[in-house]
Amino acid sequence: MKLKHDDPEYIAATRLMILGEWDNAEIAFQKLAKTYDESAFIQMALGNIAYGRGHLDDAVDFYDQAIQRKSDFGNAYYKKGVCLYRMGFLQQALATFEEILKLEGQSHAMADYFIGLINNFLGKDAKAMEAFADLRSCSPQSKIANYYMAQLLYKQHRFGEAAELLGELLEATPAFAEVQFQMGKTLLAMHKNFEAIKHYKKALELNPDDNRSKSALELLTDVQWP
Repeated sequence: MKLKHDDPEYIAATRLMILGEWDNAEIAFQKLAKTYDESAFIQMALGNIAYGRGHLDDAVDFYDQAIQRKSDFGNAYYKKGVCLYRMGFLQQALATFEEILKLEGQSHAMADYFIGLINNFLGKDAKAMEAFADLRSCSPQSKIANYYMAQLLYKQHRFGEAAELLGELLEATPAFAEVQFQMGKTLLAMHKNFEAIKHYKKALELNPDDNRSKSALELLTDVQWP
């Protein structure tokens, strides 16, 4: 039977899930699953409940059930990929996120993020760069892609391009201590020592426990930093 979104039992079950009443929500949706046995949305809800309870194996099973019922269910692919990523199954997670890119007319910005992140972990720099570039293109408001792209460019000794990306990120989030440190490191590689010192100082101001910035400042200034 096709799911009726105005079904009072479905509305009540959804409310329980939103409130985080996982036990009661699970009971309610399991009951609905018997009535609407072909509904991908019911299986998705059961997956979300399992995810909320930290039962990632069960969540993956429910998301698979949702995908079996609705093969273009991008959100189910995404949540399954997140579960697999959190479980440490990076190759399986990567394949799942890549499936989202094959679906037409669906947003995939966060899929690009995880594809870039996983490829970065796996040492596949070119694929990571491609995914982060796609993320930056389709979600220009989000500057987090700049951070990872800058790291990859730094590895290639493309310091000027890396500094440009970090500069954009710092305009949006100047209190991001790690980016201040990365900018200092990048400028130092470009032999712009005075500019590097400014960013190391800012990084240390934002994070007094950052021994990397402290060591860099002591090396560059011959001053013992507290």
